[in-house]
Amino acid sequence: HASGEGSGRAEMAVQADKAKFVELLKALSSPDNASRQKAETLYQQAKHAEPDSLTVGLLAVLGAPEAEEPVRRHAAVLMRQLVSRGHEKDFIFARLSEPNKQSVAAELLARFEHERAPKVQKKVGEVVSKLAEHVCHKDDPRGSLAPGSPTGWPALLPLLFRMSDASTCPSAEACESAMRLLIDVVPTLKEDIVQAQVELSRILQAGFSQSSLKVRTAALLLVCQLVEEVDKQAWAPLLGTVDTLVQVLQQLAQAGDEDMLQEAMQALTEVASVEPEFFKRQLVASLEPAKFMASVARTRERVMNGTRSLALEWLVSYLEKRAKWLTKSLKQFAPIVVETCMEFMLEVDDGDDEVQSWIDRMDDEEGDEDVDELKRAGEEAIDRVARAVPMELLRADLFRLIGHFASQDRWQAKLAALAAARQVVEFVEEKQDIDEVTQLLLQHTEHPHPRVRYTALLAIGQLANDQSPTFQESWHRTVMPMLLKMMDDGVDKVAAMATSAFISFGEDLDTSLMAEYSQGLMQKLVSKLQATKHRGVREESITGIAVIAGNIGTDFGRYYGDIMPILKQIVMIATGDKEHRLRGKAFECMSLLGIAVGKEKFLPDAHQAIDAMLRTPLDADDVQREYIKEASERVCQCLKKDFKLFVPALLPGLARTLKFDEVAETEEVGDEDQDYYVKVTTGDGRLVHVHTTKFEEMKQSLSMILTFCHEMDGAYFDFVQDTASVLLPLLANEDEDYALYCERVRGTCLQAWGLLIKVARAGAQERAMPPELAQSLLSTGLRTTFALLDRVKDAESLSGIACGVAQCVRNIGPGVLGAGEVAQIVAKMFAIVEQSQKRSWRAEQDRSKEAGHGALPRELGDEEEEDVDYEESEEEQLRRNCEEVLGAVMEVAGDHFVQCLPQCAEKIGAWLQTKQYKVLALYLACDLLLHLGEKSQSTWHVFMQQVFASLSIADEEDGDARTAAAYAVHMAAASPAFAEAAPEAFRRLAQIVGGPRPKKRDHKGKRALDNAVAALCALAKEKPSLCPPDIQPWALAIARLPLREDEDEGRKLHDKLVDLVMAQDQALLGGPSRSNLGPLLGIFSEIYKSENLCTKETEGKILKIFQLIPRDMLQGLASGFSEKQQKKIEKMLCG
Repeated sequence: HASGEGSGRAEMAVQADKAKFVELLKALSSPDNASRQKAETLYQQAKHAEPDSLTVGLLAVLGAPEAEEPVRRHAAVLMRQLVSRGHEKDFIFARLSEPNKQSVAAELLARFEHERAPKVQKKVGEVVSKLAEHVCHKDDPRGSLAPGSPTGWPALLPLLFRMSDASTCPSAEACESAMRLLIDVVPTLKEDIVQAQVELSRILQAGFSQSSLKVRTAALLLVCQLVEEVDKQAWAPLLGTVDTLVQVLQQLAQAGDEDMLQEAMQALTEVASVEPEFFKRQLVASLEPAKFMASVARTRERVMNGTRSLALEWLVSYLEKRAKWLTKSLKQFAPIVVETCMEFMLEVDDGDDEVQSWIDRMDDEEGDEDVDELKRAGEEAIDRVARAVPMELLRADLFRLIGHFASQDRWQAKLAALAAARQVVEFVEEKQDIDEVTQLLLQHTEHPHPRVRYTALLAIGQLANDQSPTFQESWHRTVMPMLLKMMDDGVDKVAAMATSAFISFGEDLDTSLMAEYSQGLMQKLVSKLQATKHRGVREESITGIAVIAGNIGTDFGRYYGDIMPILKQIVMIATGDKEHRLRGKAFECMSLLGIAVGKEKFLPDAHQAIDAMLRTPLDADDVQREYIKEASERVCQCLKKDFKLFVPALLPGLARTLKFDEVAETEEVGDEDQDYYVKVTTGDGRLVHVHTTKFEEMKQSLSMILTFCHEMDGAYFDFVQDTASVLLPLLANEDEDYALYCERVRGTCLQAWGLLIKVARAGAQERAMPPELAQSLLSTGLRTTFALLDRVKDAESLSGIACGVAQCVRNIGPGVLGAGEVAQIVAKMFAIVEQSQKRSWRAEQDRSKEAGHGALPRELGDEEEEDVDYEESEEEQLRRNCEEVLGAVMEVAGDHFVQCLPQCAEKIGAWLQTKQYKVLALYLACDLLLHLGEKSQSTWHVFMQQVFASLSIADEEDGDARTAAAYAVHMAAASPAFAEAAPEAFRRLAQIVGGPRPKKRDHKGKRALDNAVAALCALAKEKPSLCPPDIQPWALAIARLPLREDEDEGRKLHDKLVDLVMAQDQALLGGPSRSNLGPLLGIFSEIYKSENLCTKETEGKILKIFQLIPRDMLQGLASGFSEKQQKKIEKMLCG
């Protein structure tokens, strides 16, 4: 170092009174509260009043070898806080004088280079890393130590390059520390580091050649950090190091250094998640590092569970990222992963004490984290594998392994087989496979070991959730008696799981089938509830009763008088710390019983239930909170307008949770809690730190307000203004942290605002008042949201705001928006879409530039499409939500919107030129057809050709476009202007409807099919004479009914079909022979009393149809009905 620098450091040492600072640091760690508080006060004062002296003094202690090492490390910790720009309360480096900034930076580098205590050197490195984030910030050069220089700290990288070179660095410990510091600064200085290719190559070559495992590990970590952080072109030369990385892993495993092995494996796992192509070449050549990871994962002796779990995590993470390539080009990879998962699920202790501990532990109680740790890891991993790899490719190996494990005598092997079956049943599609899994599970429900019985029942419950209602309809005669028997299992935990499995099975069991079992079940559940002391059995029994009530509805009335007093008693006496869930489930059950039997019977008990809920003291993490919230919402759902009686008691509490005023001031937030707090400005301008749990509480309160508005409608009118005054500050809050962390709160708040507009309009109509309040709310909402739209740039936030605008506009109803407002909203939405498109274009340019395919090795140029660009998906959603705003405006102000048709035609034409915006264009066309009808005919020539192109069965992957195109045909079907196109529309829709059924997980394909069916029915009704003679549209459509994926479209189509049957439509009924009547009646019986598929009004019409049909005719058609359909028809006619 120059002599000037040395004298500068000497002057700093002279100026700093090291002894006093050592004394201060010791006092800050003193166990004596008085001493510690006094020292804290002095420290805070120095931060505010004497930042230079404080920083220089801490540096002096840091460089004083005579000081105790813990004191020096404490000085480094405080220094790190003082130079960290993220901690505004502590960050004082920017306030230092310029000479002291330079001196501090130079002294830190000197201290790092010459420090001999490894722990202190590491702490100094952390200070250097944090300071580099400030002085080398590329987007904010104000902190630079060398203004105008390419880097803000010119001395930093030369020092690190020199110290990290193991061939010249005299100490392995110092070399490792320097390499780790270099790793830390990669995110800040990656461009400068990449440019230094010669130095970097020398560091890595020397590092991997070093005898010290610590240095070789540091080199591995440096490679991983570079691959994660820099562009693909920059890390491509590192592909040749993968074999060396595997060698380092093997050496660490042989040496038994599990701490460093875990660190290295974690780094490789992060690379697998971010840049999986990095491993492709080596995987093809030697299947490494997969073989090493699988070997470590399966090693039971001398390897820690954490290490084994990390090895499995690498395997699963890589499979998730590159499933398509692996199943095509490296077919042995997935079986290795599945077998490793199965091996993990064997890891269950079989001692009597361990089994008893498992029996005694409630499912909601915390236990030893290490118990069944590997089993749980295996279960989670095999679930992820099944999500990543199509079942048709995974099935053979998976079912072979499940069968192999199930055939073994060891109960752990059977447990593993059942656990694996439970994890994958969601993805099984073939009926024979579902039946095979079911038989496997049923074979083990009475196994001698309680854990096997428990898991078999748990899996049956999962099967009921994932394969409903097919599983229930096919297996209820076997499963229901078995569950009833297992509720008496000698192990209470198993008995509780049997009831839990019934809950899952019964929720989607058809009402007509439940009628066979309800009486026996009620007797069993009530006896369990009254006789047992086991909390789990009691909790599940209460929920089981609620499921029966929800299923059989008003028929539950015969049990209501006996059950409600039992629930009230539980609410009164279940007040212990471990009984909160039991009490919450009692509230839940009371509310579900209310919905089942109706408000007339429930109203007297509703008063007591709400009163008990209001009087329940709740801690922030009390499990009762969620139960009480949902129960309150259900009571409102049951009572509708009569719930108004309870709102005055509930609203003040909700209002309190939606305000920040009572939250601790900034100064009260400790350093250790900083990450859990968000800065928010209150209504009176105070800055407070709000714990993140506050926002979850706010979302729950907003959800309740949404329910009140939706269910009570105009009856909530008297509370609209008070509610709006609480919501407005949340809508208008401009805090950056609020927007970043709490956008969902604002999104839910916008939904509530939209419903307040609807309530205000309905309430005014009921009271014969002008809609002034609704208009005022709309004006305020639009003004506030438009201000946000101008300020916010984040696509996700903008998307939520646009969704709220659409709801506000839609809920104001017709006759309010004027021509000027329509033009303003339309222009704003198109502008936001255009801005979004520009962001997407720039992102695509950046990706293309980064990819640089021509300069990359072949294996790096074929990224899979499954790498979803999250940011682009948010942009797509934003554009879709903006289009929904346009549709809402058309809906409420169609006459005024006509002026915007030329603008719409121009946008649609432009969007259709690119595949990326085709669906957006089609949805805008759909809204024009839906809301403006033939008034939009001037725009049809722009999009109709694409509508028909998107109906092509060849375009199988574009489900969204097919959905929109089918809906467009549906909307145009009734128009005379569509007559010329109708025959071709019939042909294309018939191809889709008569084609192969989409796979279970192809939700876009299923939604498109539903819309194609609805469109074909619309054409068959409106343009029957134009249907080609070789197409039977009604027969094709009926074969695909009922519609289940697009529930809104399904309810509308089902209602239309019922109307046509009531009108004796001959074409629908199948001509004189009425060949379609039987299938239609079967469909009607199936959707009857299914609220997802059928409205109350439609139910009434269905009942009327069956009552009008002669019994002998129904009996003649009975052979064509399923068991469920027959029972539903019998219940209809007998009820």
